[in-house]
Amino acid sequence: MPRCLLVSNRLPLAYNSKVKMFSPSSGGLVSAIKGLDPTKVGFDFEWMGILTDDINRENVEQLKKKPVGNLPCHPIIVQKSVYDNYYNLYCNNVLWPLFHYERNMVRHSQEGWHSYVEVNQIVANAILDEAKDDDIVWVHDFQLLLVPGLVKEKRPELRVGFFLHIPFPSSEIFRELPQRKEILLSLLRCDQIGFHDLSYLNHFRSSIQRVLGEVAPNNNMWGVYPISIDTEHFKQLAAAPETHEYINKYQKSKKSVKWILGIDRLDYIKGLLLKLQAFRAFLKRYPEEREKVQLVQIVIPSRTEVSQYKSLKKEIEQLVSSINGEFGSPTWMPIQYIYHSVSEPELSALYQLSEVLFISSRRDGMNLVSLEYVMSQNDDYPGVVLLSEFAGAHSTLSYAMSINPWNVTDTIMRMKDALHHPEIKRQKEMIAMKDFLTKYTSSDWAKIILRDLVTDTKKNETTMSLPDDGKFNWMLDLKGKKILFFCDLDGTLAPISPHPKDVKLPGNTIDLLQMISERKNCEFVVVSGRDKEFLEEQFIDNDFNFPLAACHGAYSFSPIDNRWHNLIPHDSTKWKGLVMEILDLYTLRTPESFIEDKGHAVTWHYRNSPREFADFLANKLFFELEEALTGQPVQVNWGKKVIEVKSIHANKGYFVQSWIQGLSKKPDVVVAIGDDTTDEDMFSVLQDRKDITPFCIKVGKEKTHAHYFIREQKSVNLFLENFLESVGH
Repeated sequence: MPRCLLVSNRLPLAYNSKVKMFSPSSGGLVSAIKGLDPTKVGFDFEWMGILTDDINRENVEQLKKKPVGNLPCHPIIVQKSVYDNYYNLYCNNVLWPLFHYERNMVRHSQEGWHSYVEVNQIVANAILDEAKDDDIVWVHDFQLLLVPGLVKEKRPELRVGFFLHIPFPSSEIFRELPQRKEILLSLLRCDQIGFHDLSYLNHFRSSIQRVLGEVAPNNNMWGVYPISIDTEHFKQLAAAPETHEYINKYQKSKKSVKWILGIDRLDYIKGLLLKLQAFRAFLKRYPEEREKVQLVQIVIPSRTEVSQYKSLKKEIEQLVSSINGEFGSPTWMPIQYIYHSVSEPELSALYQLSEVLFISSRRDGMNLVSLEYVMSQNDDYPGVVLLSEFAGAHSTLSYAMSINPWNVTDTIMRMKDALHHPEIKRQKEMIAMKDFLTKYTSSDWAKIILRDLVTDTKKNETTMSLPDDGKFNWMLDLKGKKILFFCDLDGTLAPISPHPKDVKLPGNTIDLLQMISERKNCEFVVVSGRDKEFLEEQFIDNDFNFPLAACHGAYSFSPIDNRWHNLIPHDSTKWKGLVMEILDLYTLRTPESFIEDKGHAVTWHYRNSPREFADFLANKLFFELEEALTGQPVQVNWGKKVIEVKSIHANKGYFVQSWIQGLSKKPDVVVAIGDDTTDEDMFSVLQDRKDITPFCIKVGKEKTHAHYFIREQKSVNLFLENFLESVGH
């Protein structure tokens, strides 16, 4: 089997310095990965992670030889003082709070950043030393954000994927990070990036635009892959004899009291204070529930030496004591507070005995506790998941009761509903969630990601660079076939000019187009963002005998009836007044920029403007237009030194689809060639059709949906010449 180097901050082990031995560690990543079955995933795994240099050398050497669980471990040794600075001063003091929207907790440190760079370089070097050419490198989480770029810089041929296990924050938050550019540029080198939730992916794309001033590529190698758990393990654990010993033990003391269960690591992101405040409000609002319900709150110790966490622990315990003192009685304690880890069998028993699981996260990448709870439930007497909408699991568990933990009034009403949710509904809803998780295990999660990483890499390889001499052997089978050819103008047939009005088709290109249009088995269509008047000057006035599409397909010209047709049946350009107002202001502020009105589209050009200043303003303009035009029937596109607002129907993809549908006889092959983001609409539409053979060619080296790319515009004529030879007469 192929090998996957799984790289994370730590190995799935904890080192006990007193007994000088390793033992299995806990955590979300460990929980997900330790359940991987290499035979199901289709990869042999080797787990690479950091160990500090204060660990006994003999133990490290033994570790290299002996796999832990089903995964061999490869330790990466880092000096302890450097690791402490990297982990505490940057990972935990900067990235963790910032990515979880806890801006007041961020503590910037130049020393921490330097150590972060150093450790990421050490990890990257270890990967470069270990990785073979056909290995997959799968890097995990926020501690190693620079590793993909460092690896790809030295070994660009290595396939590198990255998965973020925490939220990716809003661009407004992320751009506060001093090292924002370095991190984004590293991630953009990845062959694949995975997130738990679509919102995280969207925030990442937005950050690229706002921080780098670039349009985020329409990258099919960035995906949403919500993590899962080893579901079979939790099913078996629920039925284990050790678990049922705990169930029998707790049932005697629980009696008829309903349990609301909370299991959280000690961390401000978990919303523990919000949970306790909500429970206090619940007891005040519903006095009839007193002595009938109990909050069982387990807090797992974390970062016990850090003052912020010490303060949080103190606040939690004071609030627990206050609530118990206010509402408790000699026979009932409202909150049972436990500050230590519990064994897996005991945890499974608590899952099964609790009527409600209460997750109140302020922000949470996923929250696997909610998944574990679901898989541990008894189908006859299942509980209910009360889940914060700010946890990634909110997009996975279809029947969890959603709460906003800051909305105390709504939360306590949901708590009441959860405690009294009808049994038939609970059974139906829990079975549905269990069924999903049974079919989507941690092994399935890894299998899908790694399959897509391999597939997408191969897809990227098949987006082949066509040879500069124009000899494209892949087109030799076109003779005798009915061919439809869609071709862009600016940047494709003609080189881009500093001013759009100066664009002219080269003489030899005109001759080639004329010859292609005369082929009996070939229909040639120019699809341009230009207006009708410009295309008339270029083609109609020069007696070209083939169809044209202006304004991205809003209008088409037919040589049969020699007139233009409006392809937008219900045109509304009320939005143009607002757009013109905004663009006028930006044009006034940006030297050498100008506006082009195309009827169904308005374009702001800034190709000749001062680069850095214009890029900065273009960045602001793009988001201002998107916000101002929300709900309007338009698209805002950011292309090559242009920002364009156009009717949603003025779309090259719509035009191509409509044109093919209108043909009396479907073509055998459809060729499409273009250079800009608007041409990607053509490529996407053609790739989705099953009734034709598409050949899509991108002019330029950007990420694309096209099958092939031509490096430079000047090579397009060579392509057209070879096309003529391939189609015959």
